[in-house]
Amino acid sequence: MEREKKTNSEYIIDALHTGRELRSPEITRKVAEDSGKSIKIQDIASILAKLSNSEKCDLGFFIQKKKTHKGYTYSLVQEATELPAEALYDLTRKTGKNRHTLEQLIADHPELKKHIKSLRLKNRTIKQPTKRGRKPASASASEARHTQGSRFTAEIGSPDQTLQVLIARLIEEVSNQGGLNINVNLTVRFAGIDTNEHS
Repeated sequence: MEREKKTNSEYIIDALHTGRELRSPEITRKVAEDSGKSIKIQDIASILAKLSNSEKCDLGFFIQKKKTHKGYTYSLVQEATELPAEALYDLTRKTGKNRHTLEQLIADHPELKKHIKSLRLKNRTIKQPTKRGRKPASASASEARHTQGSRFTAEIGSPDQTLQVLIARLIEEVSNQGGLNINVNLTVRFAGIDTNEHS
């Protein structure tokens, strides 16, 4: 059932749902036309920044942002253009009855999984069991970290695979931040050498 009033985020999703690569001014024009309202490009740019960030919005996994000589373009990955618009709207929400969740969409459309960073998805599927009664805060925090770490390793695979995923994620984050300056202090200790051996 079509809802009477859409949000600006939903109008932006409608524009991207065409599968075309669009710049902020083009999306702003489309949203203004579809909504019948006067829209500022700054407002659309701000919403786009949130929608395309997978750390803040699940839809961000499926939005491609490309730098061109005219500025950034935004588009949905091909597989996402084949989803119903309502499912894409739901990915921008944190709550709501009967909404499509990221996990549900991946289960229903496994072809989407390749667009999701494996580390992020694994972290999302880990849920700590809730227990009645209170424990000391330091003990429960330490136990939670240990439990989450061991489950995370078990789900991803061997420690080597886990390390590879973490390093890949770190490199990606560093490149997104524009580089990294690293200072390294190295201490070397030699064990097992007996200085009195030749006396």
